[in-house]
Amino acid sequence: PAPGMPMDSEALAQMRFQQVAAEYEQMKHAGIAPEVAELAEYHGLDDRAARALDEEMKKRKTTFEADMQALWVGLEGAKNPSGLLMIKLKDMRMGQFRGMSALNGKVQEFAKKYRLDTQAAVKLGEVLDKREDPDGDMTKIGKHLERSNKPSSLMMMLLRDLREGKPVRDPEFAAAVGSKFHEKELDKTVRRSRSRGRGSGGGGGGAKEGGRDRGRGSPKRERERSPGRERRDRSRDRRDRSKEKEKDGDRSK
Repeated sequence: PAPGMPMDSEALAQMRFQQVAAEYEQMKHAGIAPEVAELAEYHGLDDRAARALDEEMKKRKTTFEADMQALWVGLEGAKNPSGLLMIKLKDMRMGQFRGMSALNGKVQEFAKKYRLDTQAAVKLGEVLDKREDPDGDMTKIGKHLERSNKPSSLMMMLLRDLREGKPVRDPEFAAAVGSKFHEKELDKTVRRSRSRGRGSGGGGGGAKEGGRDRGRGSPKRERERSPGRERRDRSRDRRDRSKEKEKDGDRSK
């Protein structure tokens, strides 16, 4: 409304609603750490989950930052973030929550090799920590990821079966364009093509050289024929000298 003009009932009701909502948010997060309140607001956590998280994080001052970072990543995309958070809080109380430490050296190398984002990598690390053969699982998972051009999305799909303890099956789909497997196959094709090109070029040169050798004779063959030629030349000289002597004898008679 214009300055000095009285507000209608609808505008007053809207303003009052906003004030009440703001007061409620302040009361709801009263006494909660700002980092926890921000996480709760972003992921839409209910009041019970937010307060349970705040209470637990007050006991984890030494790992507070790393744990919060892991929770930010772990709750991203969750259909029921409050329910998932309560599971993670249970892991914290039982000493099974590893946070960002789930990204051990092997998982980090695996994530880098198959181009996994941080969220997929952290969740994979958490799940593998509870599997009987994590190294074997990663080998089998890699066969799936190398055929996908969206490895992080595929990894998130595979996590469900991993959590349920199901074995990792061999992939039954062809490699997608742009995947690591597809790139390797293209690289092999290019190298084979280059190898054939070099091979045909070398063969032509050899034939050409061979043609020149056949036409003019190699130096080695020339050397091998030289002794024979010398013997023939000496024999010819002896015959010529013998004929000359015979002619001289006839003249003296």
